[in-house]
Amino acid sequence: MGSDDEYDYDLLVVGSGPAGLAAGIAAGRRGFEAVLFERESVGGELVNRHTIENLPGHPETTGPELRSTLVDQLGEVGGQVRLAAVDDVRRADEGSRGFAVDTTEGTYDARTVVVATGSRPIRLDVPDAEAYRGRGVFYCAMCDGPLYAGETVAVSGSDEWALADARYLTEHADRVVVVEEGSQLAAGEAFRERIAEHPDVEVRTDTEIRGVDGEDVLERLELFDRTEDAEYVEAVDGLYVQHGVEPAASFLPEWVPRTDCGAIAVDQSLETAEPGLFAAGDVRQSSPRTIATSLADGVTVCRSAARYLEK
Repeated sequence: MGSDDEYDYDLLVVGSGPAGLAAGIAAGRRGFEAVLFERESVGGELVNRHTIENLPGHPETTGPELRSTLVDQLGEVGGQVRLAAVDDVRRADEGSRGFAVDTTEGTYDARTVVVATGSRPIRLDVPDAEAYRGRGVFYCAMCDGPLYAGETVAVSGSDEWALADARYLTEHADRVVVVEEGSQLAAGEAFRERIAEHPDVEVRTDTEIRGVDGEDVLERLELFDRTEDAEYVEAVDGLYVQHGVEPAASFLPEWVPRTDCGAIAVDQSLETAEPGLFAAGDVRQSSPRTIATSLADGVTVCRSAARYLEK
């Protein structure tokens, strides 16, 4: 590669969740040629968040509402999102400072790249659980919750996200059972109190899910009560799993440094050990994994990319 004019973009963002959208907005305001690539749906995990309670300045909003606001802002500054999967990120040429990004839509050259692919749900580690995925076992409360109107749904997991989703599921299901292996729910006291007071939610602590079963669809859970040291069967129509998330960075080449948990290693400016390659949001190391910090990451990473481009 020769001059900067030969690059397709100043900034190429992989992912369109809160961090990616914020980076695209910040880039547009700086006058950069920027593009976001998204594998599935614009907004990332925002489309699955029915309620957002920890975003300063927005005490009551939903994921889809925030997504719409961010997408509108991106459009106002000339940003664009392309629906295509990114397969690889590599140096454009030997000795080049730019990158070549291989996508299902073709290969694009960029002076800087921001990886903002977020995270993916951790799967239920129970025999046959994957066989019932989409047939009773699900990982998106907002997507699948309405399918269980008038039925019984179990929730595996008890952090704040899981309990917020359990409350949402009661808008559709007649009965929600929260199953937790520990002696108390993992969420903070305020969330635990809300769940304890909810008439349509039952809580089973010290309880382990050991199996899932049914004919064509999920019909029952095999549970183990640690307090009673006894196994029993619970009839359910669905099982929502919220065991947290893991960084979605498996598509990156091995030369991109990662932590033991698979997150992309970055410095304080959110730059990796490879100059010009950055990471933001849930996919980077030490992320608090909140929407507020992901939005902040998007602004920070754009500023860091600008400094790199000015060198």
